[in-house]
Amino acid sequence: MSTNSPARFTNIAISLHWLMAFLIIGMLVIGKFMVSLDETNPLRFTLTQWHKTFGVLILLLTVLRLLWRLTHKAPQHPEAAPAWEHYAAKASHVLFYLLLFIAPITGWMLVSVSPLNIDTLLFNVIPWPHLPWLHNIADKASAVHLYEQIHEIATGVLIVLLLLHVGAALKHHLIDKDDVLNRMLLSQNSGALKTFILLIFGVAIASAAAVFGYGALQPKSTPLAAGSSQVMATAIVSAEETVITFASSNVTANIDTAVPANSSIVATVDTASADSSNYQVTGSLPDADWFDSENHPEARFESSSVRQDTDGNLIVTGALTIKGNSVEHTFPMQISPNENGSGNTAKGSFPVSRTSYKLGLESQPNMDYVADEVIISFTFELKDAE
Repeated sequence: MSTNSPARFTNIAISLHWLMAFLIIGMLVIGKFMVSLDETNPLRFTLTQWHKTFGVLILLLTVLRLLWRLTHKAPQHPEAAPAWEHYAAKASHVLFYLLLFIAPITGWMLVSVSPLNIDTLLFNVIPWPHLPWLHNIADKASAVHLYEQIHEIATGVLIVLLLLHVGAALKHHLIDKDDVLNRMLLSQNSGALKTFILLIFGVAIASAAAVFGYGALQPKSTPLAAGSSQVMATAIVSAEETVITFASSNVTANIDTAVPANSSIVATVDTASADSSNYQVTGSLPDADWFDSENHPEARFESSSVRQDTDGNLIVTGALTIKGNSVEHTFPMQISPNENGSGNTAKGSFPVSRTSYKLGLESQPNMDYVADEVIISFTFELKDAE
């Protein structure tokens, strides 16, 4: 071994190695678990934000670790090892650095170009910007598919490389009985363990300071809660517009105008309370072929995310469940002050497919009499939350 080569990695290099190892494993576990959840599951949205948080931290730490590696000499591979091991060790380290850039950057590109335009919130609080040049891509669907494929391949190769890395370290320690593993261990005698603990505290304190600092700089607002509500469905029946109202509806909402991501909306209607000027429609809706009000007395909408677009509208995503069938919808919701100056009103509308909810499949399987598209519209009063 060269006399200019140190016996161990520096304490900073060792600490960054193990901190990033824990973050990478956490990111991969969260990523694999969250994609197994239904897209309407609110937990998936929360885990996605933490997955992106870990990705940003790994990207920043990779830059720091690469700068440290380029300015501090590392121990050489054991001279007694065969030549292919020397090449494999160098190649694996280069590939590690490439993947630790490619995986988070393609994830960042993916959320930036996605038509859903969902905000990235580090620690579920701090907004992380999208890459601005990706907004103008015409074929967003193809771009999403491309970045998603690259991201999945990069993370898949990263998992394989991690397993090979662990296997190689154990081979050196248990079979070759050299010092390859020992020179990267968190040895208390070398001070690496103390440096690692200090680094963890440093990252934790910096993250907490960023979260609380961001919160302190944000404009304060009074959360708004829902008051009285009205829900309607507009369908085309016999080529005529038919409005269906619900005498009994309820909205539970907590709207935070300063931080829309903290908002939530749950709305329900009593399906048996449906009414229309068309007596045939009114008489049919409670039947088993339609709302099946006896077995499904309630239709329910529950938001999974709320964000704000560039026009100031709130964009709500959530699952609408009718007759036991759930479908995710995304729609804009406007909040405007009432004309009398007292309180605010929220309103919005979105199209649904009645066949997606298995409504009228027996009596009206085609669209000759009742169209497939139905427009759901709603309004509800907003008042200061207590």
